[in-house]
Amino acid sequence: MVKETDMIVSAIEEARRLQGVSIAELSRRIGVDRKRLWRVLNGQREIRILALCIALRIDPRTFVSGKMICDIADSSISKRGSRTP
Repeated sequence: MVKETDMIVSAIEEARRLQGVSIAELSRRIGVDRKRLWRVLNGQREIRILALCIALRIDPRTFVSGKMICDIADSSISKRGSRTP
């Protein structure tokens, strides 16, 4: 099973390549170390996806699926229901 984060990172990596943006340039744009970004793009670390989307001019809503919305809504409802007054 592919995680949503893997799909997002894959799409970001594809956008980076299509736009001809080097890892060094992208890391400069988002203010992180080049090695850290390389690790993120190779699945070894996580990073805030929003910064990458902004730097590559990708609408972050592109990565929000209907399933993700339902999962978050279900999780929120179950958490609210488990609270004691």
